[in-house]
Amino acid sequence: MRQAIGSTFLYNVIIIFIVITFCFLAATLSYMKSYKMNGKIANLLEKYEGYNTLSAAEIETSLSNLGYRISKDGNISCSERKHNGKTYSPIKEFGTNYKYCIYEYPKKDGYFTYGIVTYIYMDIPIASGTFSLPVYAETERIYEFTQK
Repeated sequence: MRQAIGSTFLYNVIIIFIVITFCFLAATLSYMKSYKMNGKIANLLEKYEGYNTLSAAEIETSLSNLGYRISKDGNISCSERKHNGKTYSPIKEFGTNYKYCIYEYPKKDGYFTYGIVTYIYMDIPIASGTFSLPVYAETERIYEFTQK
């Protein structure tokens, strides 16, 4: 009765545990990278006081430096998003190679905010597929001191 558990069964349990651990680690790293991108985009929007040509160029440079995935097929369309009961369309006035979405929320009491959506990409080599999950963040209040 020394070998009540067969070695093949034990090896299968060890292999399954290792696969699950590495999947969890890969998902955690992708999630962390996506939140890092959201934070970087939010900081740049606050630095340049909104989404304009300066912030768009800096966002593109930052995303390439941080290793965000380039959109291969050029499909960069963003869907509408609900915020406080209203539906908002994304603002994308400038060309981009990366899939991220920026939503401008209206001014209240002299300030406005932006909503940012980046994506977690997971490649599944066995199924030869890729899926993405959106990660949403908002900027702090950006005050407008002059009228446009």
